[in-house]
Amino acid sequence: MPHNLKTPPAEEPLALAQVKSYLRITDGDDDTLISALITAVRQQCEAWVGRALVTQTWSLWLDRFPASPCRNAPGEGYFQLPVHYFEEVTRWLEIPRPPLQSISFLKTYDPANTAALFDASCYFVDTQSTPGRISLNQGCSWPTNLRAVNAVEIEFIAGYAVDVPEALKQGMLLSIKHLFVNRSKLFETDEPASGLLQFNQSMIPVPAQSMWMPYRIVGI
Repeated sequence: MPHNLKTPPAEEPLALAQVKSYLRITDGDDDTLISALITAVRQQCEAWVGRALVTQTWSLWLDRFPASPCRNAPGEGYFQLPVHYFEEVTRWLEIPRPPLQSISFLKTYDPANTAALFDASCYFVDTQSTPGRISLNQGCSWPTNLRAVNAVEIEFIAGYAVDVPEALKQGMLLSIKHLFVNRSKLFETDEPASGLLQFNQSMIPVPAQSMWMPYRIVGI
């Protein structure tokens, strides 16, 4: 399910001042680096949990609308019929990168590569499920006569519109500290060296993974 970032977030879930306070940094010498780390760790968190943390726009491309085996389809065996003969198109499809805020448009492309906008009155946008979904309304059907690849384009807006869960943000702070630790005195003198060694055994600190785990989407 290929999807491409179209419009990146206008802001980050963590403010520069908040991160500097967490790192106990008062000067502005490393502001550029810290700002870059905030963005990098947010992207790392989003990739790991499969979510969009802050408002952003994506394009989802499908070769065709999702299908599932017919209820009366025969079992395994050899058939001369096309495989899709025993499939039926489902009336809903999932949108990656939850939480889903809205659908901007759904377009299809015919074999001549001509785009057609699918009427929004023909489908319902489910923003409450995780992941979000698009479902056909009663009496409607998906467009046919599609080109072979990338025949369906869906532009959607995703991300937490209000507050990013605190566990995700706290995990980000830990990860930023992990990346910054080798160039600043962030650990107190009474902290054992084994603690720093354990932190560096994983690309993502284990405590951060623990905070992010409840929000991880598998198989999207």
